[in-house]
Amino acid sequence: MALGAAEARISTDRSRCVRMRFNKNICSICTASCRAGAVSIDNGIALDAGKCTECMLCVSECPSGCFIDSDVDFFVLLSKLRKTQNSVAHAVLGCKQAGDREANEKTSCLGFLSEEHLISLAEYLGKPLYLNLTACGACRNSFIVETLKERMQSARTKTSLDVGKKILLAEKTEDLVFEYVSLDRRGFFRALKTMGFTQVAGFLDKSDAAIPVSYTRKRLPLKRDIINTVVRKLVDGNAVTDILRNYAFTVKAGSSCTNCFACIGMCPTGALKIKKDAEGPGLLFNSSLCTGCGLCGDFCPAEAVRVFPGFFGNKYFEHDSCNAEAFTAHAVAGKR
Repeated sequence: MALGAAEARISTDRSRCVRMRFNKNICSICTASCRAGAVSIDNGIALDAGKCTECMLCVSECPSGCFIDSDVDFFVLLSKLRKTQNSVAHAVLGCKQAGDREANEKTSCLGFLSEEHLISLAEYLGKPLYLNLTACGACRNSFIVETLKERMQSARTKTSLDVGKKILLAEKTEDLVFEYVSLDRRGFFRALKTMGFTQVAGFLDKSDAAIPVSYTRKRLPLKRDIINTVVRKLVDGNAVTDILRNYAFTVKAGSSCTNCFACIGMCPTGALKIKKDAEGPGLLFNSSLCTGCGLCGDFCPAEAVRVFPGFFGNKYFEHDSCNAEAFTAHAVAGKR
């Protein structure tokens, strides 16, 4: 428990920010969500460490993955919680800022849990998971409790998954069911050794070096990766339909598209690419790689590209034509 007190840290990758990629974009999700006023975007992405309370809302709200919680590897955390559930009736996830409050695993502030995170936890954990919020009332980030409730309700509304039954919010000590994972002598020293190495690695990594910026590098944000992982796992077709309707996006290009492909370079995730076949060039789109940022439409000189919420096609994980109308129009014009 003493070794579990690593300090959380938020870093930024400005190449992921849609406003940094195109200065006419008006996204302000990060500044709107930051209660402390620590985030500014007027002259580039900046995070005031003196004001930041590490509530992690910027991390969980940004759809492009510009803000990074370097203290949490979600898929590693998910694996640890699954393993814990083999030994206890209910695993408990808590916050490191909560001091000695009971938890099997502790992370940075639970504000990092987006709807996508909650859906993944509900789907992958066989038993209910308690979120220990018993210390939140006295915390400067106490507003996170209401935020989590809103996200839980939204996830329940948008999906048919048992999010409300799988993720339990414990605001009072009497609401919490907690068990320590019992270890034999060998298991205890193995766990101690692992935790020690983890903390040493974290200590050695405490540099303030900026993350390399590459506006040409295509990268999928964590939230989209999480949703894709859940979709691949789900067997229930209705559950998949619900998720794709509420958490996916579709890009279409109208007949005015000139196949200039400027949108491809602007897209930060690789959701758009050039179609090269015997029929001629065209524009292809992959919904599983789209975050709905809208940069493609903002940057289109012909104003032909549009982003729509939801995906209702049959090739969610594949690139498919998204400007068939434009291709037909160009083909007809060529024959004339």
